[in-house]
Amino acid sequence: MNRLLYLISRILVGTTFIFSGFVKAVDPLGSAIKFSDYLSAFHMEGLISLALPAAFIVAALEFITGLHLLIGIRLKTFSWMAIIFMAIFTPLTLYAAISNPVTDCGCFGDALKLTNWQTFFKNLVISLPAIHLFYFRKTFTDNIKWAFKWMITIFFTGGILGISQFSYQHLPLLDFRPFKIGNNITEGMSIPEDAEQAVYETTFLLEKDGVQKVFTAADYPYNDSTWVFISNETKVINKGYEPPIHDFVLTDADGVDQAANILNSDTPVLLVISSQISKGTWSDGIEKKIIDIKNTLFEKGMQTWFLTSSPDDDITKFEFDGDGGFNYLGADETMLKTIIRSNPGLVLLQKGNVIAKWHFNDLPEASAFTNPISYSLKEFNEKHNRIIIFMLIFVSVLILSLLLKRNKSI
Repeated sequence: MNRLLYLISRILVGTTFIFSGFVKAVDPLGSAIKFSDYLSAFHMEGLISLALPAAFIVAALEFITGLHLLIGIRLKTFSWMAIIFMAIFTPLTLYAAISNPVTDCGCFGDALKLTNWQTFFKNLVISLPAIHLFYFRKTFTDNIKWAFKWMITIFFTGGILGISQFSYQHLPLLDFRPFKIGNNITEGMSIPEDAEQAVYETTFLLEKDGVQKVFTAADYPYNDSTWVFISNETKVINKGYEPPIHDFVLTDADGVDQAANILNSDTPVLLVISSQISKGTWSDGIEKKIIDIKNTLFEKGMQTWFLTSSPDDDITKFEFDGDGGFNYLGADETMLKTIIRSNPGLVLLQKGNVIAKWHFNDLPEASAFTNPISYSLKEFNEKHNRIIIFMLIFVSVLILSLLLKRNKSI
């Protein structure tokens, strides 16, 4: 019976850690943004520069811990790692659930959104098999040669770090966000007719004869004019349905929202996105490449918009220095970082459909935009095929490791 419980514990903890580490690894910049949110909430802004390295390290440690537990090698070492993770993050998520410094823990990246309370209860559940693994860590051993175990550790450590580095230097290997290629932004903003509505409760603080009392709308003393109004407060009881995309607002210099015009355009529209111009990478001719692409599209009768949350002074300086001739639109910084993990980055839309995205390290030549749609689809298919091949290799090695493993006990 204990052997079965130990196997179940390994599977539960191992798969959870593997999934958590992998979805962080494919979007290290997203994890860094979430870590920065936590540091800001805890008034530790001085450590924000460590958020990106932490994103790499945490993703790799989670993935490798889960992998070793699932395969069943180095159980003593990695049961320690699992229990350390749970000992740190379970109290932390309890505090987050109570104080709510951020609305989403980010423990599963954008692949699976959990509230802070859901995350805490998830950690409680996973802590039980993790404790079981830790308690019996010396009971079960493997008979695998140390060289094979080192090969597994080195291969998958290098692999998961390579995934993180690739996703950081280009775009996430897998995109779980609502702005991923193939999604329609207009559909992502829509609310179904049968969607759950938000529920609010308003309370009123009134005073009478020096005594203050709180009333709701149901028991408000409408017919007693002797009560004097002091203040009121509205609380959200149930947020109701919130569409995946709810902040796609793009305002021009006159304060007019141009989002609808862009999403309804019959011709392709190119978005140049820089969440903060002053923090963007504009060296190595990147700005010139973007300007050339913009000019090529202009000759074809297609629009290009520059989206940023930068202050006017930064926009003026950027335009003066580069003479790009862009049409600028203001947007929320978090939303821009969600659209694309690159500063700057390019996004091609048609009728609200996300056709393509480019990291500044992968900008195409301007000549490719003489027919942007066909070029983008061809590029997407090639990238998709490369991802499939890579994932097949990665999973094949994992399966091979499981098959080659010979465990005496389980």
